[in-house]
Amino acid sequence: MPGGAQSQASLDASRPLDEQALARRVGMRVVYQDSPRNDAATLAYAQWTTGLGCQVRTSPSCRPAWIFDGETALVPIDPAQSRLGALCTTSSGIVASLVALFEQTWETAVPLGADRRQRSEDGITAGERRLLKLLAAGMTDEAVGKRLGVSLHTVRRQMSALMERLDATSRFEAGLKAAQRGWL
Repeated sequence: MPGGAQSQASLDASRPLDEQALARRVGMRVVYQDSPRNDAATLAYAQWTTGLGCQVRTSPSCRPAWIFDGETALVPIDPAQSRLGALCTTSSGIVASLVALFEQTWETAVPLGADRRQRSEDGITAGERRLLKLLAAGMTDEAVGKRLGVSLHTVRRQMSALMERLDATSRFEAGLKAAQRGWL
């Protein structure tokens, strides 16, 4: 579930379908982008589904795809405009690639109830590391926000907090100090 918070209409439409599937003991694993943790409606929905047996994790970024029984996959024609429709495929090569991508994302994602802000041994969170890597790759704040599913304000606030922790007076200096610490 990429793209941040889900609309109330989308959540309302999904509720009876998810409830029916989970009541039939269909196994469901969902990876949301991290940003829905900050949206009350999407977070409540994700918590509701976990109460019914769905496994939910979050990740700084994820790609949209729906995989059914490892045999059929739906991929949006244009991820930025999901209303344009989706490609449905049963091609074993495409489905296997999408399953491998999902499994990789699942392994690095954090369970919904866990603290996303947990710092690694080197003192940086996974989200902070992703932010630094995207900025180091030359992306603008706007592009980073879009990639991570957060607002421009959030990107700037997070970068400001990192600069303060690094005791840096410029982004260049912050990048240098982050690299020296092994954060990049």
